[in-house]
Amino acid sequence: MKFIPTDERRITDQDVFDAFDLSLPQLQPIRLALEQNNLSAAKRELIVYFENRTSPCYFFDYRSLPLEKIDTDTCPRDFQSSMGLRGSLKEFCLYAGNQLMNHFYVRPGKTSAPIDLGPDYEHFPHFNFREDLGKRPRAIMDIFVRGPVFEYLAVLYHETGDKKVLERFEEILYKFFENYPLVLEYTESDASRFSFTDERDVMSTGWLTLQYISLFYTRIPYEISVDAAFEILKRIWFQGIQFARFENDTYRKYNHHMWERGLVPFILGTLLPEIPDFKAMVSRGAKIVRQHILDDFNEHGGYSEHSIPYWGGAAVCEMIYRGVYLAKANSVSLLDEEAARRLNLTFEALARISPPHASYSSLGDNGGPLVDPILRIGEKTMENSSCRQILAIRENRISDEELEVPLDYADDRCGFVSCRSSFQKNASFMLMSAKTACGDSGHNHMDMLSLFVSFQGQEFIGEPFARTLYHNVTMASPQRGYMYNMSSHNTVLAYGRPVQPDAMYANKWGVYRPDSPVSEFVSTKEGCCVSAYHDAYTTCRHSRTCLFHRTKGLLIYDVMEHGNRLPDAHIQRWHLMPEVSCTFIDNSSVLLEKEGVKILCFWPEVSRIRLWKEEFLYPSIVKNQEELLPVIDAEFTAEREKVEDIAAVSQAVLMIPVSGLDVLPDPELMADRIQKILKEPERKAALRILGGIV
Repeated sequence: MKFIPTDERRITDQDVFDAFDLSLPQLQPIRLALEQNNLSAAKRELIVYFENRTSPCYFFDYRSLPLEKIDTDTCPRDFQSSMGLRGSLKEFCLYAGNQLMNHFYVRPGKTSAPIDLGPDYEHFPHFNFREDLGKRPRAIMDIFVRGPVFEYLAVLYHETGDKKVLERFEEILYKFFENYPLVLEYTESDASRFSFTDERDVMSTGWLTLQYISLFYTRIPYEISVDAAFEILKRIWFQGIQFARFENDTYRKYNHHMWERGLVPFILGTLLPEIPDFKAMVSRGAKIVRQHILDDFNEHGGYSEHSIPYWGGAAVCEMIYRGVYLAKANSVSLLDEEAARRLNLTFEALARISPPHASYSSLGDNGGPLVDPILRIGEKTMENSSCRQILAIRENRISDEELEVPLDYADDRCGFVSCRSSFQKNASFMLMSAKTACGDSGHNHMDMLSLFVSFQGQEFIGEPFARTLYHNVTMASPQRGYMYNMSSHNTVLAYGRPVQPDAMYANKWGVYRPDSPVSEFVSTKEGCCVSAYHDAYTTCRHSRTCLFHRTKGLLIYDVMEHGNRLPDAHIQRWHLMPEVSCTFIDNSSVLLEKEGVKILCFWPEVSRIRLWKEEFLYPSIVKNQEELLPVIDAEFTAEREKVEDIAAVSQAVLMIPVSGLDVLPDPELMADRIQKILKEPERKAALRILGGIV
């Protein structure tokens, strides 16, 4: 039975040497030093071995001299600090590294104030799972114990060559060991947390282990003391061997299991085959990864979590990418044919729904991840041609005429509809949430038929507080219920209310999101027409039809079938993005403006348009009241003469660019054209009418 210790503080140097297969020829110097009872020499030889070994290959290799600056921005996902990234990763790491030199910690991807760690690091974050859960955020410690501070300092050292950075690195390293010794309180094979009193979950333990391994592909361990470098190796072995506990664990269908039981063991064995217990984990880890791809990614490439950040960001490009890339780089088997096919379809979908701006839309939990790194990974790992072409056009390396990727996309098994004027960064764009067979997911939302709308490269309609809510909301709070429920999305609220009250989604995880099938999809040279619906309200069906013209705007037509049971108005809701100004023109139209782009929104026969702000997000989510953003509610009700009938109630809104116009279009003319469009059964003709409005 293999030796799996439970207390990091009690492992010995000899335990680490015993873990290696010292019969390997390349480890002979270590074996000879140990035979001579020269422990210091054995440690030194082991560090030298890692400095000089030529395989396995990693994502990067900065071990050689002279000191080379680390390229963090070509593929930011190679680095753990890219979590929640906005902008340049190099710029962020240098900023965060310099903050550490002054004893301050900056969370990855965060623009919030740095956290004072104290002059002797006495303020390292801690979290007791049993006592603190629900009282304060656990993410500060959870992310800190993944070790981003070591990556910050590695980037800073390679950038500056300043020996003081090495001194600070050793200082923080030993303080980290002192503050966060992994002492297992739960040792069964179904563990999700190893420790509760000072929480250490299995996922974060895996991330920290890989963070330590990545250091050995920089100059850091070869320029600090041998003893300090060996202490890192000691933690790699101690933390890594914990994953051998899961050899008989029951399979579970969620991405934590894929990471903890599949990817981490596979990567450990691939990168450290000199440790037999690690090497033995490779085949089982690969099998689990393949099973997860088959279970979590459907035959269209759609992910079980209907959330772009968790699908494209976390599952694919933070987790699966690491295994796929390292398997390919080291000629180790990981994907079978079907797993590769589904993963390729995922990248195809991520390419097809990529917006013109820097980040994906915030559909589902968390904020949208950066577009270009995901496209680059799709090209790099799966050789996906759509990722390659769209990345090239975004970087101005090819023209629109050379692009072979269709402009419109609709797949309700994958979960998305998108239309666009082009794949350029100044394009107009529409994304709609439409998915069938969602099942129970902890990260999808009640966002059926919710829209994200951009014009000329500027985001106008979206979910501006999705990221802030996700990272700051407290379990069981009203704000958490609001985050998952329909009111925070750009859809229609029947009689002004969501399907369930917010309280139903405030506590625990998991949303059984109802189906929202695509019922019509017509793509032409002029534009696209798409319709989808959902029956979540049970007493009425919400059908949404979008006519997207490539140059002249967007017409959205919402119908509430059997929507006149109550006198209360239905609400068509639109959340405005940052820096979008809104000016009322009259009772049926508003003018939106952002960065010089002007959009006229016109509602024919609207009952009322209301402009308001979600005040209850202040101060728990939005710290400054002035940063709350406007929400447009367009109310519509049944015609009075049909009050006794079971009738459909409808509302249209026309969004058209008017930046270059001196005079706004005539409302009567727009209302007349909208009626003609809605009555026109032939969609190509309807798009031509839409094109003639302005």
